Amino acid sequence: MRRTNVSCLALAVTLFLAGAGAPLAAQSRTTAAGTLQRGWKVGDGLQADPAVRFGILPNGMRYVIRRNATPPGEASLRLRIDTGSLNEREDQRGLAHFLEHMVLNGTRNVPEGEFVRRLERNGLKFGPDTNASTDFEETVYKLELPETDKETVDTALFLLREVADKALLEAKAIDSERGIILAEERTRSTPQQRQSIHEIGFLFPGQLLPERIPIGTDTVIRTAPRDRFVEFYNAFYRPENATLVAVGDFDIDAMEARIRTQFGDWKGEGQPGRIADQGQVARRGADAGLFVDPAMATRVSVSWVRPADTNPDSRARRIKDTIEGLGLAIFNRRLERIAASDKAPFVAANGGESQFADTGDVTQLIAVARPGEWREALAAIDAEQRRLVRHGVAPAELAREITQGRTALTGAVSAASTRSTRALADGLVGTLNDDNTPTTPEARLALFEEAVRGITPATVNQAVARLFSGSGPLLYMTAPAPPEGGKQALLSAYRDASRMAVAPPAAQRAQAWPYAGFGAPGQVVERRELAELGATAVRFANGVRLTVKSTDFRKDQILVQARIGDGKLDLDPTRPNPEWAIAAGGFTMGGLKRISAENMREALNGKLYSGSFGLDDDAFVLGGSTRPADFATQLQVLAAYVAEPGWGPSGWDRLRSLSGTIQDQLASTPGGVFNRDADALLRRGDPRWRTPTRGEMAASSIGDARALLAGPLTNDPVELVIVGDITADEAIRQVAATFGALPPRTGKAASRPTLAFPAGTPEPVTLTHKGREDQGLAFIAWPTLGFYADPRLVRTLNVLAAVFQLRLNDRIREKEAVSYSPVGSHASSDTFRDYGYMFGRVEAPPAALPAFLREAQAIATELRTTPVTADELQRAVKPLTERLQRERQGNGWWLSQLAGAATDPRRVEAITSQLRDYQAVTPAALKQAAERYLLPAKAYKVVVVPEKSASKN
Repeated sequence: MRRTNVSCLALAVTLFLAGAGAPLAAQSRTTAAGTLQRGWKVGDGLQADPAVRFGILPNGMRYVIRRNATPPGEASLRLRIDTGSLNEREDQRGLAHFLEHMVLNGTRNVPEGEFVRRLERNGLKFGPDTNASTDFEETVYKLELPETDKETVDTALFLLREVADKALLEAKAIDSERGIILAEERTRSTPQQRQSIHEIGFLFPGQLLPERIPIGTDTVIRTAPRDRFVEFYNAFYRPENATLVAVGDFDIDAMEARIRTQFGDWKGEGQPGRIADQGQVARRGADAGLFVDPAMATRVSVSWVRPADTNPDSRARRIKDTIEGLGLAIFNRRLERIAASDKAPFVAANGGESQFADTGDVTQLIAVARPGEWREALAAIDAEQRRLVRHGVAPAELAREITQGRTALTGAVSAASTRSTRALADGLVGTLNDDNTPTTPEARLALFEEAVRGITPATVNQAVARLFSGSGPLLYMTAPAPPEGGKQALLSAYRDASRMAVAPPAAQRAQAWPYAGFGAPGQVVERRELAELGATAVRFANGVRLTVKSTDFRKDQILVQARIGDGKLDLDPTRPNPEWAIAAGGFTMGGLKRISAENMREALNGKLYSGSFGLDDDAFVLGGSTRPADFATQLQVLAAYVAEPGWGPSGWDRLRSLSGTIQDQLASTPGGVFNRDADALLRRGDPRWRTPTRGEMAASSIGDARALLAGPLTNDPVELVIVGDITADEAIRQVAATFGALPPRTGKAASRPTLAFPAGTPEPVTLTHKGREDQGLAFIAWPTLGFYADPRLVRTLNVLAAVFQLRLNDRIREKEAVSYSPVGSHASSDTFRDYGYMFGRVEAPPAALPAFLREAQAIATELRTTPVTADELQRAVKPLTERLQRERQGNGWWLSQLAGAATDPRRVEAITSQLRDYQAVTPAALKQAAERYLLPAKAYKVVVVPEKSASKN
């Protein structure tokens, strides 16, 4: 994807559940032009980031190197092969992705099955640290190195070189992998994925893109012979098609020398592959498409498709994109204002522009309609599009979006010195696929200022008019049931809507922020240092507590969390749990007593702040992320939600209108059904963890949230945790002016009752889903204990679960090839002393589920009876401890760990003892833990099978 001017849809969590999403994602490649930099082309008028070293080996392989020490001592490597599914022949469909698996599965110097083991011994866990992806145009292999010592780096480069040209592609190994690829296709085949594929076909008829979905076809996956793999591998895995990206805490000269040594003698075999012709965008007028599935929300869209603009990256092009982006941001702001109104016909709406490979440019407007109001939703987005084109943008609107854009870019400049290594590596890969020039945040801010200097509404009006040109309007509808009249009804509704006159937009006046003060600052009655944690603990006279840790992990980042009351412990077990809507934004979208959520965004334009609200087992949690310049505003926002929530109903009602779709989507896959029911099942049906029924969701209201939260927000204890680029003194000062100024907190913490894990089940509990008949899920778990019952034993169980995962991967994924990603893990409560469980989970065909349960129990038996090997222990512990050390270098980890540290000495000990406990685990300790907990009679089992299969039994 060269560029995408898209604003994320509001209500992201709910829309994900509802299968709506933003305009379709895409990839593209353009032809670069401009001056040369060490053999690389730089966009006209642009300057490449001077911290990045570019190079090309004599064989044509390119490399990009950048030193970065956030976090220290780590590195990210990416090997990008400039090919994907678009370069497949008809009889090779799916082989680009299939090869991604095969090159990790046996090479000249690394036997089959040993590739991942070597990485695990160096602290890399399969999935988070060793991964690969295939798309329409690229295949990328990713390694996250926990250390940058010579052995680790040399091992990683050696293994990537094995990927490049030494894959054996043995027929037997290919046959063994076919089941895993089919399992991946089966797992990912959701209604949402099928809808996306269908929509791509509607937008690009007669072109190659819809016929080259990366997963491929069932026939090719099952039957393609070895020679087709070898042919594709030799044609495209060539040095001139490869780029190595290396970012991390290392010496650039030394890394460059290693790359040249490792890859310098790579030579392509045979004739290079040819880039496929993607065909031309069809010339079409008004047309309509329809996708029907019971699990889908009612969504309508209007699109215009044009030939892909493949002009090279340049200063002029980026300025043009910036101006178009400002116009789309104004348009989306208008749509959000409509969605927030009581009588809006849609739950959320969005407009954006994307480029799909070199296939075409698409401008797309979408709306997720309220039930029964798709015509009105279509008319509303059409009216706003015509209003934008005919009447243009207002100066105040333009100024607002300029301020917002400048704020974001300024924040990026401030944080530039502590960008994460992983993010930088991924960003560089993104510029490669887009064929863009990597530039600095400072350069991007300067270019933005150049673009907006002297800009007028007329400039933006002219830019956005171009976006609504090309083939179209193309009308598309996704619905749980076909509308009366089918596609013709869609066309007729659009024609009727387009005849309606549109007036100029109403002027919007920004309301002043009414929560800049909360009264006299609170008094500090206790302050002490938590030396072991590098943190400061404070108690104010009103009972509010604060724990603050100043860090330099990420410049200009401050994370704030307010923990209030007792969370799920406060839920009324006789009433439906309203968490589903609270956590999706139903509370925060209700705004504040003196200002609505929409007006809040207007009043605080130019400020970087956020607000989320959720439920933990033992607390309601308000959270936000900000920078030092806006720290006071962030605290004001969170304190206002505690002191004067608005309880506005519109946001909750938007969520409630999708409750039927949410239920249908959860029911459409085995994973959805399990996630819907598991929390209650694994707590013996405790209603506080039960997902409400369709009827309960539909009958809910913001009043349910008010009944639950009003008391705790007013009276219950508040604990603030603040971590990041802030001094303790400044944090205390600002908290005193906000939370410390609130009335005294008189509530008391709830008692901690026990929570029971269900008894073992000789036969699995059976749930049913409404999806494909070849989709199923199996789950098995054994009860353990809560974290504070015995922290060291819990960590031993965490390692035992890691070994369990290794064996599941080896047997269920690699040997049996019935599942793409079996999971083994351990969960332990830090609220309930006696509650925890170790589990295994797999998604596989229904017929394979009993075998998985037997295999999981066989592994449990082995772990009880035979000590694990030293190698297996290392491959379990090393990635775990390396990940932990990496996480400790981030503000997010400390935010999650410091809650309760000021009042509970166990919390301090738990934080300081982590690495020591994991490194002390022995095979004998693992065997003892397995003997104690992995008992056959205690195993609780669940299977999720298709409704049709269940009815036959």
